[in-house]
Amino acid sequence: MVLPVWPATVPDAPQRPSYRVSQPFNQNDITDMEAGNSRDRPRGTVQYRIVEQSIRMTQTEYAAFEAYVRDDLVKGSLRFTMNVWNGYAMASHTVKLAGPDKFTVSPKGRALLVSMRLEVEL
Repeated sequence: MVLPVWPATVPDAPQRPSYRVSQPFNQNDITDMEAGNSRDRPRGTVQYRIVEQSIRMTQTEYAAFEAYVRDDLVKGSLRFTMNVWNGYAMASHTVKLAGPDKFTVSPKGRALLVSMRLEVEL
């Protein structure tokens, strides 16, 4: 299956103060043992991290982004590829919009600040 690609007309670089890795790895399955210790095991075969970021967009760029999420990503339910900041450079990753809201929008001068949580595959 071919994954949708982030639209070229929409910026992908996050605002630096907004970038945050809130969960570096997906959570392990933790089993408590009778002796009092616990055993951690990775959950699933796909490993990902949660990245929170905000992207500054114009009204036109936001309209393209909103149409992309609504139509191409089926209201944000599909995985897609985009460039993601990894701490020192932008790199292409498979990602998914996380959380029930998918993204939030707030005005920032004449532009809009689009905040999102991404599941970034490792």
